[in-house]
Amino acid sequence: MMDFARKYYMKHNLQQQIKELYFSITVRNLAISMISIFEPIYLYRLYGSIQVVFLFYTILYLLYFFTIPLGAKAAARYGFEHCIFYSTPFLIMYYLSLSLLETTPNLIFFALLCIVADKTLLRPAYHADMSHYGKTGYRGREVGALSFLESFSGMLGPVIGGILLTIFGFKALFVLVSLIILLSTVPMLLTKEKFKSVEFSYWEAMKNFLKPRGIYKRRDSMSFAGYGEELIVSEGWPIFISLFLVGLHTIGFVVSVASVLVALVKLYAGRISDKLTREKKRKWVAYNSALYAGLNFCRPFVNNWFGVLSVNFLSNTLKSGIIYPYFTFVYSAAGTNKSFLKYAVFYEMSLAFGKFVVGSSLLLLSLSFTGLGFWYVAFILAGLWSLLFSLLKF
Repeated sequence: MMDFARKYYMKHNLQQQIKELYFSITVRNLAISMISIFEPIYLYRLYGSIQVVFLFYTILYLLYFFTIPLGAKAAARYGFEHCIFYSTPFLIMYYLSLSLLETTPNLIFFALLCIVADKTLLRPAYHADMSHYGKTGYRGREVGALSFLESFSGMLGPVIGGILLTIFGFKALFVLVSLIILLSTVPMLLTKEKFKSVEFSYWEAMKNFLKPRGIYKRRDSMSFAGYGEELIVSEGWPIFISLFLVGLHTIGFVVSVASVLVALVKLYAGRISDKLTREKKRKWVAYNSALYAGLNFCRPFVNNWFGVLSVNFLSNTLKSGIIYPYFTFVYSAAGTNKSFLKYAVFYEMSLAFGKFVVGSSLLLLSLSFTGLGFWYVAFILAGLWSLLFSLLKF
């Protein structure tokens, strides 16, 4: 698969660090894809409250917002690949903690801290690694290839997860996912990372977000905050379809089929992204953002498994048309200015802030709306919020 991507798609030699990142993230995604769509359903069934689920993710992103610069500080001192490696034990502890919630509900607080630690160490280092070792002019393809590998590895994940859930339950699935995540660390151990420690200021990162200047622009930050819609689409949508439409095994099957259909679309989107001018990228993102917003408005009207399949396919396809120009912009901005970690932190803080605001809004809306009424309002919010993507100024 990697040879295919290099020969027929990349047309250039990948840095060893990018290859290792590809393999590690692909294996990690295989594990996560087995459980991710079922995770919010699990929390909802366990606590019986949509407010508890969204409160969990709202607090998660509030804490993450403040810890992101700490993760970058660690990456600046120990290296990008080291931090990606160090994040893995926290993700494993997170899933193992979730597996014990039925008997020890208070472990939810420990699980929360673990997932925050995982994201803190992983995300800034991941983006900086892609920006630092990626090749100018091929960034869209590199992101597209990684996303394709993630989709390819995740094709069977949801259906396997759904089958295991039906037969063995959540606890067995959490344990298996943890073991596979452990395997994802192997690529990071293949070669020694050549890295020179540098200083990273926590307060400068905060200042870049609060008072953006230079390459840090408020309009771009607002656009990055558009990822707040994922709190509804990634966490709320699975709960909605499990409540009103299909069972767990069917959810896994539908998500897997949608992943198969969209995998090649992601490769194509990444390749096209590299060929677009800045003006065309801006229009492409705006066009896809508008269509994606309209699709989110339609979610509560879906009433069967084929509708879920269609929405998942179209959602991933349209999102690909947004994120590849996005990442091309982010990695190029960071790479050109040699501010790999600083811009990665600016991007992640904006994203976390957007998810915190959306999560807080959902909690307030849940006090006024119940049943289907809440979901109508939630998906309208997701659609409107996703329009923020179009603010990015290439």
